[in-house]
Amino acid sequence: MKFFISSLNVPIGYTTPKFPSLFWPLGSERQSYQESFLYYSSDMWIFTVYWTLILFGVFYFAAGLMAVVHNWLSNIKHGLPIDKVSLIGTIFTIPLFLITGIIRGFVSSAIVGLLLSAIYRAGTLTMSTWIPLTWGIAQILYDVSAAYSTSSVIL
Repeated sequence: MKFFISSLNVPIGYTTPKFPSLFWPLGSERQSYQESFLYYSSDMWIFTVYWTLILFGVFYFAAGLMAVVHNWLSNIKHGLPIDKVSLIGTIFTIPLFLITGIIRGFVSSAIVGLLLSAIYRAGTLTMSTWIPLTWGIAQILYDVSAAYSTSSVIL
C-alpha cells in the first residue's frame, strides 16, 4: 500500500484514465483505484474543464427552462395570449442561457484547471479524478451564490 504518490514516479505503461473515471476512494488495493490518478498537467486541466462544462451546462439549461416555464405560466395566469413573437423569444431563451453558461464555465474552468495543475505539479503530487469534479461543484455553487444581489456584495 502506497502512502505517498509522487507525480515524478509515473508508473510504467501509464495511460490517462477515461473520463470520468470516478472510482470509490476506499479500497486502495484495487486496480481500478490505482488507475484513477492524473499525473500530467494537461490531463488535470482537461478533466477540470470537462466537469465544469457539464455542470454549468446542466445548471444554465435548467435555469433557462425555468425562465421559459415561468414566462408561459405568467402569461396564462394574466390571460395574455401567447403570440409568435413571445413564443420565438422564449424558445431562444434556453439556448441563450446555455451558451452563456458554457462560456462562463469554460473561462472559469480554464483558470481553475491551470491553477490546480500548477499547484499539484509544484508539490509533485498526483490528482485523484474526484478533485476536478469537486472544483466544478465549487465553481457552480459560487456562481449560484454570486447571483443573489445581497451576497455578491459580501463575496
